[in-house]
Amino acid sequence: MRKINQIIVHCTATRPDWWEKKTVDEQVKEVTRWHLDRGFSDIGYHFLVSRSGEVVQGRPVEKSGAHAKGHNSDSIGVAMFGGFGSDADDLATEHFTPLQLAATYDLIRKLQGQYNVKNENVIGHNRISSKSCPGFRVQKWLSGMKLSEATAKKPERTKPRQSKTVKASAATIAASAGTAVTSLSGMNETSQYIILAFAGLTVLFGLYIMRERIKAWTEGWH
Repeated sequence: MRKINQIIVHCTATRPDWWEKKTVDEQVKEVTRWHLDRGFSDIGYHFLVSRSGEVVQGRPVEKSGAHAKGHNSDSIGVAMFGGFGSDADDLATEHFTPLQLAATYDLIRKLQGQYNVKNENVIGHNRISSKSCPGFRVQKWLSGMKLSEATAKKPERTKPRQSKTVKASAATIAASAGTAVTSLSGMNETSQYIILAFAGLTVLFGLYIMRERIKAWTEGWH
């Protein structure tokens, strides 16, 4: 397997609606035909990304591509359909769909991890040639994508709200203790001690049950 040091991003320079009624495989075959007509042995790109975000394998990665003169031997070529009439300093969103850009970003990150390609070595064709391809500055675009990932709004963790079950348990304990204390009136001293002891045990047992419910509930929240 050859050593991969770079990932080079391209566009096919086709219009947004180019062959839109055709399947992605048919579109890839057409690009392959263009490259064969130019004398290539196969399609020049290793991966192509459709307008709908579908990623299709082109030339096998283990084979050098034909997409960036002087850089083919150690690079992977990734091309997005579109980019017709684009300029090197345009925004990526001007010429490519959100699904397409997201899929390309995910593909690049996957390839980086697989082949240990450094961030600074993910570049556009316009970085190493006078061409405008892919129609935006790849490093600037990648920085924006990484920033979006880092600042993506995460679900807010709110303080656990006491459940109705726990509230009901507390009310039941208080009511039981109150009933026991109220019934002391008119009893002799020994009976009062017995009732108070019973009320105390009831409260302790109730508090234990409530604590276990709260514990189980909060563990479920986490």
